[in-house]
Amino acid sequence: MNNPGQNLVTTYVCKSGREYIVKMRVVGLGGESSTSRRNLDITVTDKHTAEKWQSSYDVAYIENLTQKTGNYKQFDIFVAMLQSGLLKTSDCVSLDLLTFDDLELLRCRRTEVGSDYSLVGAKMSNRRYLIITYNVEFDRIHYPLPLEYCGLPDTAVLQSTIRKLEAELERLRSAGGGIENLCKKLELLTAANKKLVEENHRLSNGGRGIHRLLGAVKSLERSVAEERASFRSRIQKLRTENSILVAKLHRSSEAVDRKPRRSSPLTLPFQSRCSMGRRRKSRSALGRGRSKSASSSPGSSSVDSIKSIGSPRQGVVGCRRLKTKEIDFGNLESRIHKLQKMLKDGININ
Repeated sequence: MNNPGQNLVTTYVCKSGREYIVKMRVVGLGGESSTSRRNLDITVTDKHTAEKWQSSYDVAYIENLTQKTGNYKQFDIFVAMLQSGLLKTSDCVSLDLLTFDDLELLRCRRTEVGSDYSLVGAKMSNRRYLIITYNVEFDRIHYPLPLEYCGLPDTAVLQSTIRKLEAELERLRSAGGGIENLCKKLELLTAANKKLVEENHRLSNGGRGIHRLLGAVKSLERSVAEERASFRSRIQKLRTENSILVAKLHRSSEAVDRKPRRSSPLTLPFQSRCSMGRRRKSRSALGRGRSKSASSSPGSSSVDSIKSIGSPRQGVVGCRRLKTKEIDFGNLESRIHKLQKMLKDGININ
């Protein structure tokens, strides 16, 4: 499994001061389902001499190496530790590239004894060792990874690279006018950027006035919303009162329509009813004189006189009641017209 997150190419400066290009990647060999058949490939290139060292390590080799040091690490944890050392994201992990002599000197310092075997073959070898140092609170662990020497790069490849670089340099020199245009554009962009910075600073200083204006606008919006809600409540109240008055008017009209239409003293005009009452008074007075002289039964004559006297009064009272009802209808109509006008004005305001 080739995980892109475990591939890395970076430049690292060792303790000796030499600068190297380090490439690291994890390659899977057994398909997607296999996690144990993975290799860690490391390539180190000297940035000045172009010498190269590289090697590949499987999961078993890495885990055995860490177990021998006394501080066991799983393969994924070791890869993460190596990445943090290359990127310098952790102070606990550091890297260094040593020769065989440097490695033996380090071993001698740790064991405080000399080496009892010949180093002739090692001195002739150009093998390098990538030392991963893990610093903990009371201990320091070194994980050495051997790298095989691959030699210098091919001279033909180097010559081809030199020719490409020379051609690129010549093209850039011939395009000197383009470089001048780029410099002019850079100056213009710099001036425009300076103006924008000044404008931004000016706007930021004047932001207080803008905030005050925004606050005033928001307060006006709130007052308008409150007025609108007040008008709506008033309009609703007027509509309710209008509907009540209209219903009352309908009921009164229906009550008037249900009364029988006949010629009675109540249905006559007010002046005619009053004149009729006066005539009946005079007639009743004449009738009383005649009844005293002609009639022999006094009880019946008194009842007739009382009826004749009472009828004009009833007509006058009915006239007054009818006039009062007519006045009430007029008041109702005027109030209805007034409410309809107020509703219309209120709806136009909303």
